[in-house]
Amino acid sequence: MRNVAIVNTQAAGDCLLGTHTARLYKKKFPDSYITFYTRKGLVPTTGESDINDGVIYSILKMQEGIDAVGYVDNGNLVSYSQPVSEKIDELIVQSSWYSDLGLAKSQHAELYSKYGESEFSDTETQFNIGSDKLLPQDHLVISTSGPLDWNRKTKNETLRIEILVKLKQYLVDNKIKARINLLGRDVESGDLLSSLQKLNNSHIYIGPMGLPVHAAAGLGVDTIHITSVYPSEYDSPKYYHSGLHYPIKSDIHCGNFECVQPKLYGDNSPEGPFAAFTFWPKTCPHTSNKMSCVYNSESDKVISAFDDWYSRKGKDLWEL
Repeated sequence: MRNVAIVNTQAAGDCLLGTHTARLYKKKFPDSYITFYTRKGLVPTTGESDINDGVIYSILKMQEGIDAVGYVDNGNLVSYSQPVSEKIDELIVQSSWYSDLGLAKSQHAELYSKYGESEFSDTETQFNIGSDKLLPQDHLVISTSGPLDWNRKTKNETLRIEILVKLKQYLVDNKIKARINLLGRDVESGDLLSSLQKLNNSHIYIGPMGLPVHAAAGLGVDTIHITSVYPSEYDSPKYYHSGLHYPIKSDIHCGNFECVQPKLYGDNSPEGPFAAFTFWPKTCPHTSNKMSCVYNSESDKVISAFDDWYSRKGKDLWEL
């Protein structure tokens, strides 16, 4: 039995993506016991109240290839609920991501030199959330995050409202029967798992880049997503997953991502690309109106993407 520890010290969405490594590792080494560790106190950015109920750990434990879960506490690996082996045969650390690999492949970066990139080249994530996909055939289901996630990312409540208003008008004008789900602890009583189950039963997700976007891709749900200040190819599922995925970035930006200072993966640059400000700044000195490209995102681009998605795929999902 090969005892393996995968340690991911990143955010909740990155941890969910990191579980894909366990699935691929288990395929290569079936006789392995894999424990997936996160940083202590991990919760989604919209689920602070989940910190003591272990929902994120139950979700991680559901993923293929993972036998146990835990967290890192002052450098020590602590089991969350299942027994773990004191002897670790291989330690895989997922602590950063690299612009030349993209977010999905970065989770496997440490394994490329050991086993070859071909062994871990698959970026088609597959997530389990404990329920089957049940898509209605008499109407479309559109999911989006509540205002907490939107405003924490874009810092532009007007944008969120404009998108919802224009989306509703598009549905009315085109006589499309649809239901819009709002996801997140600020707009629903369920926990993260119930949100992901609702997401799984959606035809498309619209929202800012983050855990719901990556989860949607791994659940086979198409997405329209507002990107962060990073170039879209760094983390958008358009570049690592099948399905229809539409990254939305404003025409009003610095033009060459001046606020992003990338470091490529290599011996002399161990860290991944980072932003001089944050992933989601409200203002930016490099744009024409001094507001960030995230804040400047245009609602019309979102509706245009939805129109393209509906004409290519959406209408075939429910129109019998």
